[in-house]
Amino acid sequence: MTFAQDTKNKGLRLCYAIIMAAMAIISEPACAQDYPSRPIRMLVGASPGGTTDIVARLVAHELEKRLNQPVAVENRPGAGGNLALNAVVGAAPDGYTLGMAYSGLAINPAVMKKMPFDTLNDLAPVSLVATVDMFLLVNPSLGVDTVQDLVDAAKTHPEKITLAANALGSVSHLSAALLKLRTGMESPIAVYKGSAPALIDLMAGNISAMFDTVPGALNYVKQGRLKVIASGGAHRLSIAPDVPTLEESGLEDFRIGSWYGLVAPAGTPAEVTNTLSSVIIDVLSAPQIKQQLMEQMLNPKGTTPAEFKSFISTEMKQWEKVAKDAHITIR
Repeated sequence: MTFAQDTKNKGLRLCYAIIMAAMAIISEPACAQDYPSRPIRMLVGASPGGTTDIVARLVAHELEKRLNQPVAVENRPGAGGNLALNAVVGAAPDGYTLGMAYSGLAINPAVMKKMPFDTLNDLAPVSLVATVDMFLLVNPSLGVDTVQDLVDAAKTHPEKITLAANALGSVSHLSAALLKLRTGMESPIAVYKGSAPALIDLMAGNISAMFDTVPGALNYVKQGRLKVIASGGAHRLSIAPDVPTLEESGLEDFRIGSWYGLVAPAGTPAEVTNTLSSVIIDVLSAPQIKQQLMEQMLNPKGTTPAEFKSFISTEMKQWEKVAKDAHITIR
């Protein structure tokens, strides 16, 4: 091969590389503009029938109607939601694999020694879908009416007051730990495998108090089997207007709750995440959808990807400090 031929071949290869790169740049927005052109799957890190699953199926159904493509919900419970979300991380960043995340997404990095992915860098937030408030519950026979009453009882008779958590490293667990940190209570925290057994023991008087979501505890409260002494939101709940918030109870900057939101693999085109976010905001503004969520005691939200990312980051910082100060670790 002559020098001239070699130079010509190199020039052709360079031209080909430039053309292919240009085509890739042009094709990505074009693909995003055609989105979606085929079925979508939504991975859920929780079992069927739970609140996370209910939210996911509601969102999937509404996305199907508005995007004119099937949205299949796949339940992959395990590892605090990490099993499903790790599959999302490993999927192609094209908007055809989504994940319905919940509060564990922000808590797991704080309590788990080993995470299979980087929460903020390996996932693309799409939209916060809904939040759910927390109750601070006690057994009625305990004889306390306020948070201060509970704190005083714990300090006067520490051997008689036991807090409970519905799962290791959950919002319920870290909220109980935060209450101890902020009040100086020395009460032990009994960690259960689910809300149901914890609530049963609370009603039986085997434990004294616990944080749990409003949907999980409301029926027992209505039956008089449990008593609410505070709620964890910024405002009192319309269903319990006489119950003060934790902040009104003297705990400054003490807001706790669970949440659910949609995520995609990192690198998903902004056109796609913005499209999904816009559709979800539209869905959650529909009166009938709002009503369905509120019947489940859920607060409809709907945010931009940037707003949801900021929300996750704030949650991570809050729980990281609690987990570190309370020495909560999951191996």
